[in-house]
Amino acid sequence: MGVKMNKNFFEIFSISHIRGMLKMNKKGQLAVFIIVAILIVALIILLFALRGKKIIDVINPGMPDVNNEIEKCVRDSVKNAVSIMLNQGGYISPDNYKMYEGNKIQYLCYNNNFYQTCVNQEPVYIEHLEGEIKNYISGRIEDCFYALKQEYEKKSYMVIMDGEEMSVILNPKQIKVEIDKTMDISKNQESRRYENFNFVILSPIYDLAIIAQEIVNQEAKFCYFEYQGFSLLYPDYSVEKTDINGETKIYKVKEKSTGRELVFAVRSCAMPAGI
Repeated sequence: MGVKMNKNFFEIFSISHIRGMLKMNKKGQLAVFIIVAILIVALIILLFALRGKKIIDVINPGMPDVNNEIEKCVRDSVKNAVSIMLNQGGYISPDNYKMYEGNKIQYLCYNNNFYQTCVNQEPVYIEHLEGEIKNYISGRIEDCFYALKQEYEKKSYMVIMDGEEMSVILNPKQIKVEIDKTMDISKNQESRRYENFNFVILSPIYDLAIIAQEIVNQEAKFCYFEYQGFSLLYPDYSVEKTDINGETKIYKVKEKSTGRELVFAVRSCAMPAGI
């Protein structure tokens, strides 16, 4: 009798266990279906959210990002230009210069005669610097745009570029580059437009140029530069002057925090040799 009860018990337990497992499997399958459905809905929402914005990046994430590539190109080009200009009086290619320490140092104030005060060679010096930087970087940045265009076209994208205008603006502690250009990239009825390429590069060239202008103005008026007043007005900068044979003065205006310096030449109230 006891044996029969145990047998019936195990039979009932086994049947109940199986039924429970089936119910659990059905619940598990239902949960899986619900999760899959949620993921599909989320993916559809994500695709719609990205439509018209960065769909190209989703389709082909291996392609370069236009904004990042152009920004790198602009920064590298501007930094190269400024590095050359600071060592040569603010010029890429000096035309009236004094050789000093292996560099062509442009005269910012000059008079070929003896005893006479110099004449300011760059009365709108900031505008001159902006023009030098623009002329140096324009071709290089255009090359960067066309290199990107060719790279996309190799991947069967259609690329249309328009606009050529560029401006370089010097401000305290920075250089601003604005590029009025559009770049439309499309493929498989999807497209993206890049425009308004505006970048800011940190640089002390504006501040150094303002001090250089003050030095030139004093040299043009008094034949010398007043250091004491300078140190009060510009405590974050230093000025070093080297006199060469009583004819040429080499000025180095340095930003103390970065060590960046602008070097330029002055020929004012020059003295004949032997006097």
